Amino acid sequence: MRWMLAFLWLITFPAQAQDPGISYSFMHLDIKSGLASNHVSAIMQDRKGFIWIASTALQRYDGHNLVTVASFDKVPGSIYYDDICLCEDRQGRIWMGAPDNIRFYDPNTAKLKILKTDIFPAVQGNLNCSQIVQDRKGVIWITTQEGLLQYDERRETFIKPPGIPEELRREMYSAIIEDDDGNLWISGRNSIYMLDAGRTKLYSATNNPDKNPLLSVVGSVRKFYIDDQHRLWASVRIGHTLYCYDKGQLTCYIKDNMITDITSDKDHRVWISSELNGIYRFDDSSKTFATHIVANNKDEDGLHYAYEVNCFLNDRDGYLWIGTDEGVNILSLPDKSFHIMDDNAAGLPKAEVTGLFQDSKGYIYAGYWGKGFSWMTPSMVLKKQFTHKEKLPEERSLVWSFAEMPDGKVLIGQENGWISVFDPDKGAFTAHHKSPLLGDQTSMNMQVESDTAVWIGLYKKGLARWDPKHDQFYHYPALTTYLKRPITVMDIALQHDSLLWLATSDAGLIRFNRFTQNVSSATVLHIDKLSVSNITCLDLLNDTTLVAGTDHGLWLYDTRNGSLKPLKIDGALFDEWVLSMQKDGEYGLWFTTQYGFYRFDAKTFTVSTFVQSGDIIDNNRKVRRCIARLKDGRLMVGASDHFVIFDPAKLNIAPPPPDVTILSFRTMDSTVHMATGMPVTLSYRQNFISIEFKSLQYHHEVIRYLYQLEGVDEEWLKAENILVARYTSLPPGNYTFRVRSVNTAGTFSEGITELKIHILPAFWQTAWFRMLGLLLIMSLIYLYFRMRIFYIKRAARRRTVIQQQMAQLEMKALRAQMNPHFIFNALNSIQTFMMKNETEQALSYLGRFARLIRNVLDTSQLNIIPVSKEIKMLENYLELEKLRFADQFSYEITIDDELDADYTDIPTMVLQPFVENAIWHGLLHKKEKGNVSIAFHKVKDRVVCIIKDDGIGRIGAAALRQQSGHNSKGLQITRDRLALYNKRFNLDATFDIEDLFDEDGQACGTRINVWFPLGEA
Repeated sequence: MRWMLAFLWLITFPAQAQDPGISYSFMHLDIKSGLASNHVSAIMQDRKGFIWIASTALQRYDGHNLVTVASFDKVPGSIYYDDICLCEDRQGRIWMGAPDNIRFYDPNTAKLKILKTDIFPAVQGNLNCSQIVQDRKGVIWITTQEGLLQYDERRETFIKPPGIPEELRREMYSAIIEDDDGNLWISGRNSIYMLDAGRTKLYSATNNPDKNPLLSVVGSVRKFYIDDQHRLWASVRIGHTLYCYDKGQLTCYIKDNMITDITSDKDHRVWISSELNGIYRFDDSSKTFATHIVANNKDEDGLHYAYEVNCFLNDRDGYLWIGTDEGVNILSLPDKSFHIMDDNAAGLPKAEVTGLFQDSKGYIYAGYWGKGFSWMTPSMVLKKQFTHKEKLPEERSLVWSFAEMPDGKVLIGQENGWISVFDPDKGAFTAHHKSPLLGDQTSMNMQVESDTAVWIGLYKKGLARWDPKHDQFYHYPALTTYLKRPITVMDIALQHDSLLWLATSDAGLIRFNRFTQNVSSATVLHIDKLSVSNITCLDLLNDTTLVAGTDHGLWLYDTRNGSLKPLKIDGALFDEWVLSMQKDGEYGLWFTTQYGFYRFDAKTFTVSTFVQSGDIIDNNRKVRRCIARLKDGRLMVGASDHFVIFDPAKLNIAPPPPDVTILSFRTMDSTVHMATGMPVTLSYRQNFISIEFKSLQYHHEVIRYLYQLEGVDEEWLKAENILVARYTSLPPGNYTFRVRSVNTAGTFSEGITELKIHILPAFWQTAWFRMLGLLLIMSLIYLYFRMRIFYIKRAARRRTVIQQQMAQLEMKALRAQMNPHFIFNALNSIQTFMMKNETEQALSYLGRFARLIRNVLDTSQLNIIPVSKEIKMLENYLELEKLRFADQFSYEITIDDELDADYTDIPTMVLQPFVENAIWHGLLHKKEKGNVSIAFHKVKDRVVCIIKDDGIGRIGAAALRQQSGHNSKGLQITRDRLALYNKRFNLDATFDIEDLFDEDGQACGTRINVWFPLGEA
């Protein structure tokens, strides 16, 4: 049935061809790109720049990703899709009119809300919303199958508008629009209504006091549209008629063609979409729809649709989005400043342009990959296309370069070593040359020096020269010999009479002396850690400055001193792949990259970028994209399948890039919703964040991004290929994230996008917790000091007890040393010496006894004494015992040379009990004369005192004690004293006793080792 309607329409409304000389190229979005469905019924751009596309789902598009927001899964059973209408209100909410309900999506809350109505749908249970608008007062109006409704924001429901008769309200079911005066134009089922700005008066065909012709139109309106000239367009269903109401006049432009949507492009020209026959553009000068574009589904750049075009969008960048039943077509409208030379406009081949050239006679040559070359008149009329079939010798018709000889003939450089001579006067080739010296390689570049010297840059073969006058070819192996590898010469620049500057693809800039035929130097360009060796094009700006285009931007080389200066924009390297260049005056230079063309000013060291057609901006491949100047000052720029001619004087400077939009905010692996104008609040655990951002534009323009997190980043950071800012371990606090964009020429976006971030502290990081913590710490400190005082007092009491115990032990030790038995025996000995008139011996004994008593009394109150004093006490004691027992034993006391007896301290009155035991229990019971030795030694950090006797030993002494019943307590007292001493002073003083035996195993004495920590007085 649709095909029959299309056939009838073609009979009643003959199709017009699209503009002659103008080519329209479309980009596409469809299911393969991520669309929910190819049937697109509405497209809208919001205030942020996002594109919203309605098909079987509502999806948000940012130029790269399609995000599904809502699904329309309750479409009535039909082989055709019902339309969805879209609207954005002042709050940024996206309204959707679906067949079964009305809903909106709030980006501030990321929530979808289905709205209620105060009437029950009578037709198939569906509301069938046709259109949604918001008037200048902020009121939301919708037209539905149940008539006109308005939204009650307070009750969050749709109500019947007051003041409109019910029978008329129910008729208002289709298109609606508000004009410049605030009037609402509403379509009824068979007529048009106008509700005035005060919303109190309703005009119609039967109430038309001003005789408005538009109100007299019979039929329902599918689409209203008001253009930039304030004309009101109406697409009427009855008769499939398009009307235009302008200043009281009504004009009918189209009949029998259902117009589905109306819009205006960036040049304020009106476009319409039709149900069965593509799209049209209105020509104001002829008052006709002169441009007509129909489906061309076989062409990847054509308009794609199966039956109908449904909707339009003119985005803020001037691109025209067309929704069809085959997805979305995106049209970059041709700029009047650019003349596209392609298969549609000029009958040229559709292939990659490899070279552009104009000879001295004005003829234009365009070389193509696999399509030979086009020969055109100065007025751009194709004279002839030369391929292999048209006597071009290269079998695959691969043409790469052009050059003109002094006699006006043009050289055609091809692959496989072919160079053809073309005579423009005859329009034919005069010769074809191929030399084995060229090695069947491509002539990448040709520079004519004279009629005897044409320099040829070869692919992988270096440099060659051709003498056309004598038809001799010369190859220069010195180039490959010097570099020790095959080399491709991309471009050649002649300087003075002797120098050639060669641009190579992997060896940098080469200086070649054509007289000596040797390489003078090979320079690889360096900046920081970057090395640049791929030089794509070359030109002498003046006598001393060479400009090199590379895969990392433009570089200026001073031929006098070899200094290099790369082009930087705002301090950053202009890091783009330069493909071709063309000198422009003394300081200017036009150059191309994969993103378009630019002008470099060497005097100011700046780059200018211009508004360019999307047909030029094509970064899919790094094609040669050559640039050449015509004699009239215009420029030619090659592209992927065409070339463009434009007047530089008519170019417009490119505006700043759009302000950056923050696309998403993530913490860890979860997405955090961002409300417009509100800070993002996070918990202390959500301190690992990722912020994705982008300038929302839908063409391939190079944009760099700078971002900064206030409080973290001291300077602006450059975003690399991934447009995500990541921060980890952020402490609690308030932060401001800022981001801005800058284009190739260094022009920043007008605004800086900001996002406030508030990370809440953990409960232990809050002020109240810190106050509680401070109070707790103060309480603990108070408790600590109280406990400290308690323990100090307790320790003092313990020390008092220990001191008392030590005093008692010391008294016991004193009594043990000065036991009555000893004193009695000593006095008897003195008496015996006096009775025998041995006065000298008695006096000596009495003197030693007195000194011993005095030393014991003097040291009894001391804890430690020097070894020297201890020795004196021991000597006095030993001498008394020796006199007493009539020299029954001998003794010796020795001191290690490493010990200073006067400055080495030991505990007081510890050694005497051991010496007494040695005499009384070891030596007195021995028949022979005994011996006691006392030795002091230093062993590492300790002092050892060895008391050794050759008496009867401990076993024999123990047997005698059992017989006598005597129990000595001297050693136990000494052991207790050492234990108290160690505990009090935290030391380690010990003793051990060894029994000595002879070779027969008989006891032969005792050795006591008393260990003291080394201490100096």
